[in-house]
Amino acid sequence: MRLPGFLTTVFVLAVAAFTAPRAEASFHIMQVEQILAGVDGSTATQAIQLRSRTSFQNQVQNAQMFAWDATGANPVLLKAFPTAVSNFAAGAHVLIGTANLSTSTNPPLTPDFVLDNPIPASYIAAGSLTFEDTFGTVYWRVSWGGAAYTGPKDGSITNDADGLFGVYPDPLPTGSAQALLFQFAASAQSTTNQADYAVTPGAAVLTKNSGSSGSVVSLVGVPGGVTEGIALGSPIPNPVVGSMTYSVTLPREENVRVDVYDARGSRIANLVSGVLPAGRNGFTWDPYAQGGEHMRTGVYFLGMQAEGVKRTQRFILLGPGPGLHHLPGDGL
Repeated sequence: MRLPGFLTTVFVLAVAAFTAPRAEASFHIMQVEQILAGVDGSTATQAIQLRSRTSFQNQVQNAQMFAWDATGANPVLLKAFPTAVSNFAAGAHVLIGTANLSTSTNPPLTPDFVLDNPIPASYIAAGSLTFEDTFGTVYWRVSWGGAAYTGPKDGSITNDADGLFGVYPDPLPTGSAQALLFQFAASAQSTTNQADYAVTPGAAVLTKNSGSSGSVVSLVGVPGGVTEGIALGSPIPNPVVGSMTYSVTLPREENVRVDVYDARGSRIANLVSGVLPAGRNGFTWDPYAQGGEHMRTGVYFLGMQAEGVKRTQRFILLGPGPGLHHLPGDGL
């Protein structure tokens, strides 16, 4: 039986309305785009930047973020979002940061939300960050620290086809103005953390939901990348409690010296003295077992010299040493 023309039109429109995709406001189709874990060696300034993978993902009042330690335990609530954000366009950002973030950005940038708690300093070397709903469904996960992170690596398949997010191989950067940054488009799903993320080549640029942006300001500068030649990697963790790791990157085999200096430029300990191969060379130093037994809490510098080039990295030592001893020689 054939329907009259006007009834046929009504029927077709009704079917189309029922079957067409709906633009429903939500929050779960979202990336953790950027993590700023510290500035100039201090974890007191932090920011986490989200980015919506599609439109109408502004109802973040239904979401929360947690940081987890190296075993995937001891969760710390970073943010329970109190309200939605106004910009619901695809690719819109949501910036969550510490209350002092504006003092470390140019122009000064106030975050959309202030962190309830920062990522603990003890989680910087290895840990995990999750973006979840209030029922505990993990929609995005960033884990870091390589083999040192032994906790869960999975989550929902909403933003990752197999729900396996993997682990970024290094600690979070904290030594200058750099952040860990998602490398692909706003619409992209996660594949693995190790493929998806890299440290920003220069100072991180943070963006609010309104579209306003600001660059992170560093007083110690941003270390050069591998392609720029000789580089001294940031001490991790920073502040240092116990042992720390750092790296020396060389374009070719070189004779290298790495020393520790106090804030006055006096040499405290020699860490490396000899020929290193080309590429990235990783080191671990325990100041209470290898030349720095008498160091006390304070600001120090790693100083590297190679082929006439000098590089420095600042770090803060938290420790009980009663005093300092100096090695012979001039400051850096």
